[in-house]
Amino acid sequence: MAGELSPATLDQIAQSAAHSEIAHFRWKQRGVGPAGYIKGMALVYARVYGKLKTGDAAASEMAKADTGDEAHDALAWYREIFAAAGMRNEAAGADTLRRLFVLLIGLGMRESSGRCCEGRDRSASNTTAETAEAGLFQTSFNARTASPLLPTLFAQYSAHPSGFVEVFTEGVRCSPRDLENFGDGPGMEFQRLTKACPAFAAEFAAVGLRSFRKHWGPINRREAEVRPECDDMLSEVQAAADASAEA
Repeated sequence: MAGELSPATLDQIAQSAAHSEIAHFRWKQRGVGPAGYIKGMALVYARVYGKLKTGDAAASEMAKADTGDEAHDALAWYREIFAAAGMRNEAAGADTLRRLFVLLIGLGMRESSGRCCEGRDRSASNTTAETAEAGLFQTSFNARTASPLLPTLFAQYSAHPSGFVEVFTEGVRCSPRDLENFGDGPGMEFQRLTKACPAFAAEFAAVGLRSFRKHWGPINRREAEVRPECDDMLSEVQAAADASAEA
């Protein structure tokens, strides 16, 4: 995939993330995430950061400056919370991309407790292929209408499903109930891919957060936590990626 680092650099990033402060942080009402969650998100961020440097359209959408559109853009909706944490997103680029991933990591803990194979919320009535939620961020197929970039990501990852699932599943038990998908056709395949390819789930949700933040209840209620420790960890990922590129 575009922006991919060497296996040695990816291993270095995963190990650094595993020993970061955020890897052992106790999230509100969720506790410490699975062993592979922060490692996996660090690897996805490294991939997307590399894509940003190549001008990738989806990565550029993620990294655009705060739009000021609180009704659609999660970074605008969270502006005061980011500012209180010493993070501003007024300029497009790597800093804003990193802060989006800070929010995305908090959302993943809130939605699924960091479990990449999380099935739909059984207390909800969303059981069609269009509406059944799945994966780390409990996203449903109907979110794809928010941006033309989302169907493109779905097609790209369907063709090349490299999603670091072997990392994300560390410390996670996936039951048959978790892996059950609903409906048929592309919507059912979306659910399957979201759980089997966590990098896809992350990139899809990251683009969605910039244009369709109302899809996620924890974002609407501002329950997804923004942690400076997460920004610190992702800064180290950037540094490792930059050092690898220079070498």
